[in-house]
Amino acid sequence: MELTSLKCKHLVVKIASRCNLNCSYCYMYNMGDNTYKNQPKFMSKTVIVKLIEAVAVHCEEHDLNEFTFVFHGGEPLLASQDLYRFFVHQALTVLLPNVQPNFKLQTNGMLITKAWCELFEELNIGVGISLDGNKKENDLYRLDHKGRGSFDAIMKGYNIAQKLLPNKPGIVTFINIGSDPLDTYEFLKSIDIEYVDFILPDATHDTPKWASLFDTPTPYADWLIKIFDIWFYEKGKKPKIRFFETIILLLLGRVNDDGNDALGGGNHQVLVIETDGGIEPIDSLKVCGDGFTKIKTNVLQDKISDAFEKELAELCNLSHKLLCKKCMICPVKDICGGGYLAHRFSKESGFNNPSIYCNDLLKLITRIQNAVFAEIPGSILEENHLKPVYYHQALEMVEYGEKYSEEPEWSNYLELFGSKSKENV
Repeated sequence: MELTSLKCKHLVVKIASRCNLNCSYCYMYNMGDNTYKNQPKFMSKTVIVKLIEAVAVHCEEHDLNEFTFVFHGGEPLLASQDLYRFFVHQALTVLLPNVQPNFKLQTNGMLITKAWCELFEELNIGVGISLDGNKKENDLYRLDHKGRGSFDAIMKGYNIAQKLLPNKPGIVTFINIGSDPLDTYEFLKSIDIEYVDFILPDATHDTPKWASLFDTPTPYADWLIKIFDIWFYEKGKKPKIRFFETIILLLLGRVNDDGNDALGGGNHQVLVIETDGGIEPIDSLKVCGDGFTKIKTNVLQDKISDAFEKELAELCNLSHKLLCKKCMICPVKDICGGGYLAHRFSKESGFNNPSIYCNDLLKLITRIQNAVFAEIPGSILEENHLKPVYYHQALEMVEYGEKYSEEPEWSNYLELFGSKSKENV
């Protein structure tokens, strides 16, 4: 792969590196990475200026006419409204008319007020809110630094945003398999959400903290399938569920090259900018070890493209293509894409592993596939050489193929990365 062909279309902008919550599953603060302690609490205007200049150069290098900034943290609303105005004004001034900048923000919602909503509308910033279901489920893990639940404060902010924003906020929900999935789904519908993305807990083969809590090999698939089986056949108004809809679109032949780090076969065209200007691969990789994402590039002196000269950023961009032997022979690899890169990591072999959620993804995708194919006339399936594969069949195919197939051509590359990665953990 020529490095010059690797590009970034989306930047996760860590405008704040601290948070007013202390969620027990947070990869930023509670999964072993402590580098945030050495970074500025907020991004400076100097870094912002250099960042926008670097984006302009990158867009010119790769002939991009659109670029997305996702404000993130920590908690991004800890930063001042003035800093957002400065950022957006700078982006519009430098990038237009050649590049159209888009702005999104992911918040825990606790600090949302009427004034913030007015700012979001003024600057055309799309908003996502993190909420893990009803009060009981949300307050199990999403606690503040004094151990108090966050549900009431989140719902207050959510209701303000629902009322005042023309584009309603989407919801991101951590999957708690100890909860009743149908209770979670009914609650989310009861607050009139339009969009939800269910998130698998971040862990590695060395720290399968959440996946190891249950006896079944597919606890997350079982949880999600209960929702899917209601949602897919539901008539009338229902929320968009990104996890399900992405799988469906991929099954129907969509080429996924929009920066999705969880599914599909496209390049993962996302990088992170920390508050000090550091350019890093996707931040969920922090679960792999303290300082793991630090690749020693910074917008204060480097181009965005320079990040792809670092092996970790290159691997992250190509994460749906550089798959282990088991993934390469899997019948759903073009849909799954190996899953999140972080979920494949082990100290022993780097990323040359299937996801810790491999069986969950296989079971969920085959269930969705069969539901979708059942709605398509048989003649169309036959014409397009589409044939349903059931979960037990897929398991047998993988087990058989793994015995007789050879390692991928690039396995040495991945093993080399595995040996290097041991130095970082």
